[in-house]
Amino acid sequence: MNKARFYEQTSEGLLCLLCPNHCRLRSGQSGSCLSRHASDDGSMLLDSYGRIVAANVDPIEKKPLYHFFPGRPIYSVGSYGCNLHCRFCQNADISQKKHVGSELTPQQLAIEAGSIQDNIGVAFTYNEPGIWFEYICDCAPLLRQAGLQTVLVTNGYLNPEPWAELCRYTDAMNIDLKSFNADFYKNICGGRLETVKNNIVAAINAGVHVEVTHLVVTGLNDVISEFVQLVDWLAEISDRVPLHISRYFPRYHESAPPTDPTMIVRFVETAAQKLKFVYPGNVAVDQNTVCPACKSVLIKRHAYEVLPNYRGTTCQCGEKLPFIDENNPATRERTA
Repeated sequence: MNKARFYEQTSEGLLCLLCPNHCRLRSGQSGSCLSRHASDDGSMLLDSYGRIVAANVDPIEKKPLYHFFPGRPIYSVGSYGCNLHCRFCQNADISQKKHVGSELTPQQLAIEAGSIQDNIGVAFTYNEPGIWFEYICDCAPLLRQAGLQTVLVTNGYLNPEPWAELCRYTDAMNIDLKSFNADFYKNICGGRLETVKNNIVAAINAGVHVEVTHLVVTGLNDVISEFVQLVDWLAEISDRVPLHISRYFPRYHESAPPTDPTMIVRFVETAAQKLKFVYPGNVAVDQNTVCPACKSVLIKRHAYEVLPNYRGTTCQCGEKLPFIDENNPATRERTA
């Protein structure tokens, strides 16, 4: 089996250093993320390496990423497990229990992704990709060599060193920012708000294209004053970071009713006072991208139907377009 990285041996067993959970594992025990376990020989082994539980060709907008190769498909793969245990998890069937899956080596993944017509790359999604760290680090260079993009849909909950390494390999991320309340992260998700905030900043500073998703859960994080703090914080980083405000539905251990669609509209209107690109999610409304300067429609969207209405790198008014695509590629140097 493949060996894990970021752990050390202690008198109390193996200490995992991949994420802030810092699981201590004795022989045969698995981490809370379900992706790694302590072996009899004192090494930490990977249980989910190359184990594919879900694979689909999705529109990039489904991640959701609205400013990264708009309208294009991306090969989306996921395994099982997560290092958070959100009470309202929308994908708990694979994130909160082990699955056998089918094995796909990094070489095979690159070949499969390259064979899909018009495909821009691979999105590591469905469950938490951060705990798939070693597999992604093996896959991403092969994808880059094939001219394909690497995308993560992630909770952003890793320690600084592995997170920085993922940022070197990753072209775009959608990062969940579940709340701006530290107690919410601790008691509802089993994590730490500051870790996620720091990693959002680190990814942006590393040149990764970042979009943020905020799921509004009825009765848990639907307080407008806390949301305003989230928006203010994000706007201080950049008012051009796209924010997706999504409607929750009852899942896993949370039985509160679905988010009232009028609340999503209210949250979108609130965020739009500070941020240039705010989108509602999981609601039946148009989700157009509008030029922040002249208000012309750059992309018309309804559900996952996408109609681009722009060319080049600037709007007709001269405003720089917010998109990364073939016409406006990311400029940073990336590790091959």
